[in-house]
Amino acid sequence: MPRVESFSPLDATPPPRRNTRSKKPAPPQDRLSQRALFFRRVRKSLKPGLWILGVGAVFVVGSELFRSLPVLPSAAPVSAPAPAQAAHRGFGLATLAADMGLRISRIDVTGADSLDPAALDTAIGVKVGDPALGFSLEALQDRVAQLGPVQSVTVERVLPGTLVINITARDALAIWQTSGQGGQPQFVLIDKQGNVIASQDAAVAKRREPSLLLLSGADAPQFAATLLAELKTVPVVLAHVAAAQRVDGLRWNLILKDQTVVKLPSDNEAAAIGQLAALQNGMQLLDRPVENIDLRQSGRLVIRPYAPPAPPADAKTAPGKKAEAKKTEPAHE
Repeated sequence: MPRVESFSPLDATPPPRRNTRSKKPAPPQDRLSQRALFFRRVRKSLKPGLWILGVGAVFVVGSELFRSLPVLPSAAPVSAPAPAQAAHRGFGLATLAADMGLRISRIDVTGADSLDPAALDTAIGVKVGDPALGFSLEALQDRVAQLGPVQSVTVERVLPGTLVINITARDALAIWQTSGQGGQPQFVLIDKQGNVIASQDAAVAKRREPSLLLLSGADAPQFAATLLAELKTVPVVLAHVAAAQRVDGLRWNLILKDQTVVKLPSDNEAAAIGQLAALQNGMQLLDRPVENIDLRQSGRLVIRPYAPPAPPADAKTAPGKKAEAKKTEPAHE
């Protein structure tokens, strides 16, 4: 007998449900016009070029910003300044940037009080209105550093149009009297190292700093820093000193403001200056009318006062005439 398998209604798969709701018809698509299709094609073709142009602009702006960073200070050489060369390069990028508004509108210079304005303008080589990217900061810095009174200089370009120049001038130590052409005396400024500061007027510096001492002697600049340092330790003496003379390359003579000459020894001049300060504090020696004060020998002080003025000729003959008149009086009687 054939086997009859049982059938359970749970095993039956229900027939799929039909979606009785009708689908909405798709809206008809508008067909683009020929003009819109043309601009779409043009826009797609320009995308690579715009990307390349944008990357190039970013690169150029980044390089210029990097060049605009402050340049490290440059020490000024002692040699005479070289003639300045033109700073403007005039390349196309600088001109294009200038047309976009990147032009020098302000030049800030600090620390240039002791510099000649005309020489400084020539060394800078840039003026208001020039392209802000049309010159090299390194070249500008080198030209300014070659000016005599400049010790160091930093240059910074602040976009869109500001140029900042910070100058550290060489401090003048004293005025040195030397022989110029034809034996005429020439006055120049020297710094702490004994180097001559070129391109600076000694007379102008003296008016600006009346405390500058006048030095003389062939080797005076080499020993000036030591002498000035010793004098600064005793202001009571320094206040009376007007000049210093180097004698035979061995020692100094101090010339006071009242023309008194103080002869310092060749050795241990600092002790002699201290002794001079003690004499001034004790007896106001530097205020007395003396011709010279000799301190060349250790432990010995020689002071030479001014010689008394000679009496006039009338005063010499007047007593003789009176005596002769007295002798002749009895004869008349």
